[in-house]
Amino acid sequence: MRIAQRKANGLQQHKEEVKLFLKQNLTDILLVSETQFTYKNHYSIHGYDLCYTCHPDGTAHGGTAIIIKNTFEYYERPKYAEAAIQATSGTVSGLFHKITIAAVYCPPRHNLKEEHFEAFFQTLCPRFLAGGGDYNSKHTLWGSRLTTTKGGELAKLLQTKNYSLSTGPPTYRPTDTNKTLDLLDFFITSGISTNYADVEASYDLTSDHSPIIATFSTAVTNRQPPPRLHTSQRCWETYKNIIRDKVDLKPKLKTREDVETATEEFIRTLQQQLI
Repeated sequence: MRIAQRKANGLQQHKEEVKLFLKQNLTDILLVSETQFTYKNHYSIHGYDLCYTCHPDGTAHGGTAIIIKNTFEYYERPKYAEAAIQATSGTVSGLFHKITIAAVYCPPRHNLKEEHFEAFFQTLCPRFLAGGGDYNSKHTLWGSRLTTTKGGELAKLLQTKNYSLSTGPPTYRPTDTNKTLDLLDFFITSGISTNYADVEASYDLTSDHSPIIATFSTAVTNRQPPPRLHTSQRCWETYKNIIRDKVDLKPKLKTREDVETATEEFIRTLQQQLI
């Protein structure tokens, strides 16, 4: 079963792009956030069913959807339409008997607490996968470059409930060159071992958030070890002494350019000694 998620920034105008993505990536279920649908929208893709939830104010912003192959046996669950969290969920019969799949969107302007996240997750079955095309929650626990208040609240719930995280590489690719890559999109699971899942990134869709695809199988997934810049035989004591001798401990740091130059030089020194 291949489950993908993406942030749409308006699903209607990207219909042909989505159709191509589903075909090329052999996608069974697509979880979408920021559909910007109202209940007047009409949207269909041959071979797939659509379940969606609009923003509670009824206007064309926010919202979520699930696009699922019509060969799957499933039923839609009650829509979750709050200003702070919108979600579409359905229970699917598949590899793990029955599993609830949810597309989740958390608008950035709301400062959600642990109890708000918990109230939503309690509406799902014990075995679920909740994909956030944008949880708008940052935490180093799932690979973000920093931790926000909302991210800290979500992390507390994950640790309290022992939910699992399935993440890939950074997903947020801002058009502003002054901003850096970040990881905002991930799957939260319960009752599903991550040993049976493999998460990969896709760069096929036009969005500042790259889609991620989770492949679930009945056999344990064999993962290739990540590439390393060093071997286990490296003498770290020698490395430390070389770096200590080569790094300038009193660089000029009066301007932004000074900081960037000093940072680049420090990184270059670290990398050169690993070659």
